[in-house]
Amino acid sequence: MKVLVVGSLPPPERARSEALRAEVVSLLADGDTVEIVAPDPVATAHRYLTAGGLPACIQVATMVSGFDSVIVQLQPGLPVRARAGRLERSLCLFAFALALRRAHRVEIRLERLEDLPGGPGGRAALRLWRAAERVVTEDEEQRARFLDEVGRQADRLVVTSRPAAEVADDEGAWADGEVASVENVLELVRRRAARERRALAPSDAAHLAGWDRLPAPGLAMTDSDTALLAPSEVPRKPADLARIALAAADRRPSLWRFARAARLARRGVYAVLRPGRTD
Repeated sequence: MKVLVVGSLPPPERARSEALRAEVVSLLADGDTVEIVAPDPVATAHRYLTAGGLPACIQVATMVSGFDSVIVQLQPGLPVRARAGRLERSLCLFAFALALRRAHRVEIRLERLEDLPGGPGGRAALRLWRAAERVVTEDEEQRARFLDEVGRQADRLVVTSRPAAEVADDEGAWADGEVASVENVLELVRRRAARERRALAPSDAAHLAGWDRLPAPGLAMTDSDTALLAPSEVPRKPADLARIALAAADRRPSLWRFARAARLARRGVYAVLRPGRTD
C-alpha cells in the first residue's frame, strides 16, 4: 500500500513527532511504501510544505491523489497558523477538508487539542473531522476532551486514542544540567538504534527493504559528529559553537522556534553571500 504521511518527524524531538515516527516505522514494517511531507523545514521528510496555513492546505490538495491512504498529523501551521483569526481559521479548515476529501482512507492525528488553534469544535472543524475515516488522539484524556468539545456531532465520528508507547528499560536520558559526554551520547544512540531494529525485524529474520541503511552498532554518529562534540586542544570556530548551540536549542521546547529561525536566517545569508553553498 502506498501511504502519504503529512507531518513532522524528528528532529526536533517532540511527543507528536515521536508518535508519528512510531507510526511510520509500523507502516514500513508492514511492507507499505511511505512518502513523508513535513511542514517543519528541519524535520526528516521526502518533501516539505513551503508555508503554513492556507498555502499548505492547497499544496496538500495537489499531493493526495495517487496514494492508497493518507495520514495527517495536525500541528501549529497545519492546517491553521498559530495566530490565525477566526475567518482565516474557518477558511483553512474548509480548504483542508476539501483537500482530504480527494484522498482515500484518511486518518487525522491530533496529539494535543492545543495544536489546532481555536480547538476542535465548530462547524468548520467538523467538516475536517468528517473528511477522515478516523481521528486519533494522544490518549483517553485527550479523546474525552475532543468528544466534549465537538459535542453531539461527534457521535458519527470514529475517534480513537493511540496505544501507550512502551518505554524501554535501557532508554536512558539526562537530567537538566547533567553533562552528556561523547561516550554517553554514542551509547544512548546505539541502544535506541538496536531497539528500533528489533522492532522492525520480522519473525522469519528476512530483512526489509532499506535494512542496510539503518544505523549499525557503533556507527550511529559520523566521525565529524564525534570530532565536533569531543574536547579539542584547537579552539573551536564560531561556526562550530553556533552548531552546538542550535543542537542544544532543538532539545528545549521553549527554544526550538528560535533555533529554526536562526537556521532559516543563516540559509538566507549564505544564499546571498555564497550562492554555491547549500549548508
